[in-house]
Amino acid sequence: MGSPFTDRHFEPDAALYRRMFFTMALVAGVYAAAVLPFFLVGGPLWGLAAVAAAVASAVVQCRWADRFVLWATGAREVTAAAEPELHALVDRLCVSAGLPKPRVAVAATPVPNAFAAGSGPGSAIICVTDGLRDALGPAGLNAVLGHEIAHIRNRDVLIAGIAVFPCLCADLFLGFWTGLLRPRGPLGPFGTALAVPLLPLAVAAAALYAAGLVTSMALSRHRELCADATGTLLTGRPTDLAAALGRLDDEVRDADAADRRALRPVSGLCVVPVRGRRRDAAGLLSSHPTLARRVARLTLISRRLAAGGR
Repeated sequence: MGSPFTDRHFEPDAALYRRMFFTMALVAGVYAAAVLPFFLVGGPLWGLAAVAAAVASAVVQCRWADRFVLWATGAREVTAAAEPELHALVDRLCVSAGLPKPRVAVAATPVPNAFAAGSGPGSAIICVTDGLRDALGPAGLNAVLGHEIAHIRNRDVLIAGIAVFPCLCADLFLGFWTGLLRPRGPLGPFGTALAVPLLPLAVAAAALYAAGLVTSMALSRHRELCADATGTLLTGRPTDLAAALGRLDDEVRDADAADRRALRPVSGLCVVPVRGRRRDAAGLLSSHPTLARRVARLTLISRRLAAGGR
């Protein structure tokens, strides 16, 4: 049986592919900048060791990106027997998209969100949170899953995962380091003593986080708009996604900061950004397009579909 998701309905977004190429160039630049000091300070031997470490990191990202993301968020893979309704929704959407079914995972956090990860359609995984299923009804959940499957269909999950990897690693280390500074931390006063010699690493991690943020922003905003559009072709209901995005954005902003922290390392991969009510510099540092822009585009798509356009 052929897929209803044909070439007539889906045309590759050339701008998305250009941004994916540009993002990979930026990632290569970040790795080159990280390796160069080893050549300058330590000489060829240390420089080559740094290159080997960078290559190993790239291989790990490509091969085990999905596992690393699940570990970072504390998510667990679930079977069809354990989550039949969730798997049934994914099954139907994958038939429409003409894709092999990805694995499905659930993160035990009340913050409503979802993301896709992996190296391609054959190894992808879709993760939803407990909070997402509590916040949305079947139509909204179907719309969000369609958005995540669209990321797999658009083949941007690997590039996005590589782009967000520096932020993820830096965020995990900075979380560990700041935890050492807390008087009531697990190590008590000894934590501060340990944190002091790690200060140079913390500074380097902060620089890496900033570089990773810029790198991921080169792709993330446009890929979210593309997934919104592609996902609505799968479901045929752009208004469901628009309503779901509005609800999720409000609930994520109102969620407890400690709960949001579990998803913060993968915020760039999530359907809505993981942030509080505090506004950044006019949204310039956001990994996602504004909610107003996404809803406006979905409204336009809804009008086109109502008029019979494809």
